[in-house]
Amino acid sequence: MIIIPAIDLKKSKVVRLYKGKFEQATSYGLDPVDLVKDYILKGARRIHIVSLLGAKEGKILEHDYSVIREMLKMRNLVAGEKCEIQLGGGIRRSHEIKQFFEAGVDYVILGTAIVLPQILEANFSLSDIARAYALADKKFDTVKEIPEPDLMDKINKETKKRIIVSIDVFKNSVALSGWLVTIPVEPSWIIKKLIEKDFTRFMITDTSRDGTLHGVDIEVFEKIIDAVGKFDNSNYELIIGGGIGSEKDVEIIANSGLPISGVVIGKAIYEKKLQIQTLIRKYQT
Repeated sequence: MIIIPAIDLKKSKVVRLYKGKFEQATSYGLDPVDLVKDYILKGARRIHIVSLLGAKEGKILEHDYSVIREMLKMRNLVAGEKCEIQLGGGIRRSHEIKQFFEAGVDYVILGTAIVLPQILEANFSLSDIARAYALADKKFDTVKEIPEPDLMDKINKETKKRIIVSIDVFKNSVALSGWLVTIPVEPSWIIKKLIEKDFTRFMITDTSRDGTLHGVDIEVFEKIIDAVGKFDNSNYELIIGGGIGSEKDVEIIANSGLPISGVVIGKAIYEKKLQIQTLIRKYQT
C-alpha cells in the first residue's frame, strides 16, 4: 500500500473542503510547489493533485493549470526516487487527457466524464439526471457535464492503463460534478461496468467523511469491494480516501485484509494530526 498525500487547489491556493462543500473551505497558506518537494523528500511515491474549481466548473482553469505545471517541474527537479503524479478535477475531454500526459502527469483522474455515461446506461434519462442536479441547486449543463459524449471511444486500451476512475460515494450512491450531485446508482455496479470496458485503476472516496477527520469507515469500502469481487487480482489498483484523521485510521486500512493499493490523505497532514514521514516508514510497501 502506498501513502498518497493530497494537494487540493483552489485558485492556486492549497485548501481542503469539508465534505466537498465549497462554502466550507479551509486555506492553509502553503505553497503547492514547495509541498511537492517536501512530500517527495519525505518518501512519497505518488502525489494526488486536484483542481477543486475544475471539478465544479468542468474544466481546469488557467490559474490552476499554471501552478500544476510548476509542481510538475519541481517533481522533475527533486533528486531521488521517482514520484508519480495523479491529477484530477474537471478533466472531461480527450485533448485535455493528452495535454496533461504530455505535461508529465502520470495518471489522469476522471470522474463525471466517465461515470455519467455509465449512469445513462443504467436507464437513467437526461431528464432524470437534470432533476438530480436541480435538487442540488445546480443546472445540468450538457455542454459542461458531457462535453465529449464519445470520450469513451477515444480512450484506447493503453491510455486506460493511465486513467484512474474516481468513484465518489455518498450513502451508497455516486456523487458527480464536484460531489454536488448524487445519483442513486450502486457504486459497485459502475465499477463492474468499467472493468468490462478494460479500466483497471479506481479511486473510491467516502464523501460523507472527506475533510472531516472523523475517521475512516472501512465498512463503506469493504461493501463495495466485496460486491465488485475483482480487486484481489493484481491487475487492478484500488485507492481509497475520506475521513483519515489519525494514524489509527491508516492502521485499520493496512490491517483490514482488503486489496487496497493506496490511501489518499490531506487534511490530517495539514493540521498535523499525523506525520507523513512516519506513515510512509510504517505502512508504505
